[in-house]
Amino acid sequence: MHITEILLDAADRGDLHREALVDLLKEHLAALCPVCAASLAAHRAGLRTPGGASLNAERDPLARLGSRLSLGERALRAELRVARAWVREIVRLDPGKRSGRIHGAYSRFRGPLFGSLLLEEARRAIPADPAESLSLAQAALVSCRRTNPDQPDPEIEAAALAVRGNARRALGRLKEAEADLDRAGRLLHSPGLDDPSLPAEVHRYLGSLRKDQGRLDEATHHLRSAGTLYWLLLEAEKAVGVLLKLGGVHFRAGEFDKAVTAAEDAVAALPPDAEAWLRAYALYNRAYYLHARGDVDRAEEELAEHAGLFAAAGDKVAEHVTWLRARIAWSRGNLKAAERLYIEARTATVERGIAFDTSLVSLELALVYLAQGRTGRVKRLAIEALGVFAEQEVEREVRAALALVEAAARREALTRELLEQAITAVERASHGHPAAVGAPR
Repeated sequence: MHITEILLDAADRGDLHREALVDLLKEHLAALCPVCAASLAAHRAGLRTPGGASLNAERDPLARLGSRLSLGERALRAELRVARAWVREIVRLDPGKRSGRIHGAYSRFRGPLFGSLLLEEARRAIPADPAESLSLAQAALVSCRRTNPDQPDPEIEAAALAVRGNARRALGRLKEAEADLDRAGRLLHSPGLDDPSLPAEVHRYLGSLRKDQGRLDEATHHLRSAGTLYWLLLEAEKAVGVLLKLGGVHFRAGEFDKAVTAAEDAVAALPPDAEAWLRAYALYNRAYYLHARGDVDRAEEELAEHAGLFAAAGDKVAEHVTWLRARIAWSRGNLKAAERLYIEARTATVERGIAFDTSLVSLELALVYLAQGRTGRVKRLAIEALGVFAEQEVEREVRAALALVEAAARREALTRELLEQAITAVERASHGHPAAVGAPR
């Protein structure tokens, strides 16, 4: 039976249970692929056998890894204790020394359990500190290749390349990110790779990369693939994260109604026990897209209604909320409030060390100074921001808009129109800065 739009629409409305849709997808997949058919048959046999695999066991990556390594429960616990101690030791090191320590060790910092735990640390670091994520993913890759130089574990190597690629993407190093993710994608076809979540993760990161590259059709394809796989795996929070990224693709295309809808779908799909940071980002993104669409009142109401959640979700969420409040003040013509809030947001981005965000908020602050007639500050902020963007991999159209702004700034002939064009070009080209770079991990 084919999966038709009618069935998908019915599942979206709730007329068809998602479990039923999952069963249909499984049957269709089994009919197309003999390997998948054999895996499904073996899985069903295990579920019918007393003591067979449970869903939670299948979804627990460490338990699954222990099974792959033929470790019993007691042996797995012992191995995990050692691996976790190694991870704590590596995390405490200066980022520049981690890979060297692992490479120089005689027998420590080896094995897929250590690599898997280190990659979990790298994934957790992505929202607030992509440079830290990059360092940890690189360390996991070194460990993988030192564990078995002749034949590295394809599962750990693919995951490490994917996470490293995503960190490089978040840092604006798009060509390096593409190389990593291409290699990770090729490894997905390796014998012995059986992590069901890894293809979804690679699709998710590729969707983010294609969005940042402006290849929006490809981004949509990868994100929809990732979302489907996460629903099949019953990973609701990760599926929500994909919806948030899809909203970023629509924003990038200037499709603000679709961006709002994607964010609303993400909010509606949040499980009751969703992490606070994810709930906060989903609600923030909805407010962000509402403002972009011109619904300033609704955006402001959203921020006020969920102020407690935003405050509790961490400094980075608070920074984004301050930035959006500055934009709302600018939209209302309240220059004094806009200046105060933009300065507050800029200070936070400087402290966090993300140069791209600092530069974008500086351009927006320059708009306020321009409206106040403070041309000296406008010139300084604009040239400072443009210097950062010159080091980023941005599209030709964006670079052209920035060149016009730089030339006008040096002549002290900047206009509001030129600045707004540059801000819009940069914001659309990057989206992820600020709304969603840290949202879905």
